[in-house]
This record gives sequence, C-alpha cells and structure tokens, in this order.
Amino acid sequence: MISFIKILFIEPLLIYKGCVESTGSECSNNGWTNGNQVTQCQGINYMGSYTGGHRIQKRFWCPSDKKMKLSFTLAKFDSWDEESVFIYQDGQLIDKITHAPFDGSNLCQLWFPDVLDYRSYNFQLSKGQNYVTFSLVDNLQTESEESWGIRDIKLQVVSPCIDFYSECNYQGDLWKVCQGNQTISARYIPFKIKSIYMLVSGVEVQFKDPHFKGGIKQTYTTDQTCLDDYHFPKYQNLL
Repeated sequence: MISFIKILFIEPLLIYKGCVESTGSECSNNGWTNGNQVTQCQGINYMGSYTGGHRIQKRFWCPSDKKMKLSFTLAKFDSWDEESVFIYQDGQLIDKITHAPFDGSNLCQLWFPDVLDYRSYNFQLSKGQNYVTFSLVDNLQTESEESWGIRDIKLQVVSPCIDFYSECNYQGDLWKVCQGNQTISARYIPFKIKSIYMLVSGVEVQFKDPHFKGGIKQTYTTDQTCLDDYHFPKYQNLL
C-alpha cells in the first residue's frame, strides 16, 4: 500500500471578503468604518456611493511574515474632474485612483460615464505584526455630480503554505508545503507528523499509510493540534 500526504488548495485562502454578493444586506454589514451605505449599478450592490471627502476604513487581522493581497473593484460614478480616491495602508499613501469627466461609459447613476476599476495591493507584515489598516478617502465635491463605490473586497494569502510539525501544538521541527496542490511520497517526508497548521479554510490534507488509522485515508480540513504518531516507513530529509 502506498504511503503519501496529499495537499489540496481547493480555493483561494481568504482572510476576509466583503460586498461580494450581488444583492442582499451583505454590502451594508461589512465591518468597515463609515462604510454601511449601499448603492446599485446595473443591478449589483456597491458600498457607497461616497463623496465630499468621505473616508472608509477597516483594520484587518493578517498572519505575519506571509505574502498577502488586498483586492477590490472601485466604481467611478459620473463626472470626476481629475479628482481622486486615495488608498492608505497604515496611514501611508499607496495609490491614487484619478479619472476625468468622460472616462468610461454610461453604466448607471447620471448621464456621465462610469468606470469599474479593479485594483490589488501586495504586502507582507513583519514577523510578530498581525494587524493592518486600509483606508480610502476621496476629494470629490457633491453626490449629485460625482461619487464612488467599492465591492468585491478580498484579503488573501498569496503563496499559501501548510505547516507540519514534529511535536504537538505546533512545536518541534517545521516542514512547509507551499504553492499549489501536491502529492508527496513517504520517502520525502522528513519526520513524524504530530500537528498541522493550515491558517484558514479552503485546504485539504490527506494522509494514507498502512500503519496509520488502519490504512484508511484520513482527510483534514482544519488545524490539528495533536495527531497520533504518523510514522512513515522511510524518512528522507529534503535539505
């Protein structure tokens, strides 16, 4: 009987998602400060519309020392006159979205053109740091002439890894498996596995070995703090 560990990254490892549903109350119950207004464009909900120096802000928990990505779609509604929405990370300006009055095409709101602008930002928190704050603020004038909205907000791990430990409670030697679905033969597993740290949902770890759980394949979708000893017949350190 073949011994293996199989890791399946079933979906993006999302830390947060907000205003991703087309309709309903999800866009108003999003956890953003000053972000509970809702407007529609082509029958789809957006947080907004905002104008007149409006600021929205949210503090996110993130795993430290991992590559992260924040992404969203920002909608320019109506007649922006080279005005902007400014994006800040922990108080530092990281981007500025600027449009002219006739950028885009007429999608909704008034008779001026609109733009749906997808943006994404990669970052990595220092080891031991677990929180980041993102803010968006505009320098527009009045809602009757120009405004903006935002939707499809996602915070995700860019290069997800599964951490395997030689001791319970994520202690002892560490072995990482990263970036994509993998099936790993027993001969490449460096030590017995006692705990598994997955971070978020969307991952499956499968074990199969004749000497573990009667040879029946085991599937784990959450963190495992202390497994029965999982001894493969041969260990081969990858280093």
